[in-house]
Amino acid sequence: MEVQMFSVGDRVVHPGQGLCTVVEVREARPEGGAGTSSGMLVLEAKSGRSVTRLMCPADKAAEMLRPPVSRAQALEVIRGYAAMEPDPFTDHNSGLEERHFKALVKRGVPESLRAVKTVRGRIAAAEAAGKKPSTYLARVLREARRRSLEELSDALGMEPEEVAGLFGEDAADFSDEA
Repeated sequence: MEVQMFSVGDRVVHPGQGLCTVVEVREARPEGGAGTSSGMLVLEAKSGRSVTRLMCPADKAAEMLRPPVSRAQALEVIRGYAAMEPDPFTDHNSGLEERHFKALVKRGVPESLRAVKTVRGRIAAAEAAGKKPSTYLARVLREARRRSLEELSDALGMEPEEVAGLFGEDAADFSDEA
């Protein structure tokens, strides 16, 4: 492996798992050897008390993984959240809408925050009209909140609950009661 983009101990954002830590870099096997020849990154993702280990081919790491937002970027998106425009995507097919918003969440901050704002607004609009919001909205909102707060709390060195409080008047968007 010529150049390592990520090293052991680095925090990275995986599109499917969110915030992960690189726990091992396995070197490439010599040509003709069994297994892969590109090397692998071993990642650990924590969700509550459970830990998930993932393998990422080193030659795909640059396109699959990205570093989490910096402290400055995190503070900037938090300050700009109130003015952030909701995502305009709509479709009569809730499956297509769910897929669209899940793709936003996988991009991480700031797009996961845009998903929070948009989906929270759609839930509030349905409730205000006396309708029951679609169940996919609750699923997407829960994951968008978790992924957003996880990445922002890592960047700011704070607990997710403390980060939620930084949103001021919009902090309710990050509460399970909202």
